Amino acid sequence: MRAACGGAAWDRVESWHERSEADINGMPPIQNDVWHDMQSLKSSITSVANGRAVRKTGYNGTSAWQVGPDGQIKIVSDKAVLRKQRRDAYLSSFGWFFPKRFPAKFKLLADGSRDGARYRVLRIDPVDADSFELWVDPSSHLVRRIVAGSEYADLSEYKTFDGVCTATIGRQGNGVSGQDILLRVIEVQTSQRAPAAVFDPPGR
Repeated sequence: MRAACGGAAWDRVESWHERSEADINGMPPIQNDVWHDMQSLKSSITSVANGRAVRKTGYNGTSAWQVGPDGQIKIVSDKAVLRKQRRDAYLSSFGWFFPKRFPAKFKLLADGSRDGARYRVLRIDPVDADSFELWVDPSSHLVRRIVAGSEYADLSEYKTFDGVCTATIGRQGNGVSGQDILLRVIEVQTSQRAPAAVFDPPGR
């Protein structure tokens, strides 16, 4: 899987700085500015709609935080929430490509099928994080579906940025009709070290 998506180029990745756009039913398009520290699973996302910040969230490795549209900062230390946050950070940082850096248990499950296609299904349990499944195309070795609890993401249109590849279209949902999110990745930069302050709540 690593070789099919960039191989040794992943060793040069310092951080993941992504610009993307999300379409949510009944809302204007949302522009996202995303940072991931590929060494520590720290992450942050700033979302803007119609030129106005609508959400800012982050995980600094210890606690999760969120800034609402009213500017109020909420710090989250609940263990269940942090396990989910760490899982999402592991997913966003392609943690399975770095098993020594981010320890996890891996288990190959029975093959899965969807829309007439068959997939190899891999269950991953990162340390101190919730588990999830990767549905992998056996011919291309690319991840086509992620299942995490009741949530899923179907991935397509892989492109290469700075020598490594990622899906640029993701359709996310939770099984509830009308609540799907369509995410389009516009640009990714991997050579710039993430500013340390971007992962902490504003004012800290």
